[in-house]
Amino acid sequence: MALSPSSRYTLAVDSNGRAVTKRKDIGSSHYAVVTSVGRQTFDELAAIHLGDPQLYWRIAVVNPHIPYPDEVPAGTRLRIPQV
Repeated sequence: MALSPSSRYTLAVDSNGRAVTKRKDIGSSHYAVVTSVGRQTFDELAAIHLGDPQLYWRIAVVNPHIPYPDEVPAGTRLRIPQV
């Protein structure tokens, strides 16, 4: 099974030599902090700051305090991982 390069999963091999799907480590401890404007969504923020709306999950992973990623309240401070 092929995975998109922007997928949050990666193919790997376990200790028994079997192919497994694992969640990618976002690999960066460097973040930009932004304040949301209006009613932005994670995919909108990903398009602006990461260049790809499908990378919304990278923003979701580092902002667990946002319960609804489709309704980020205006004025919310968010961490944006550097890619």
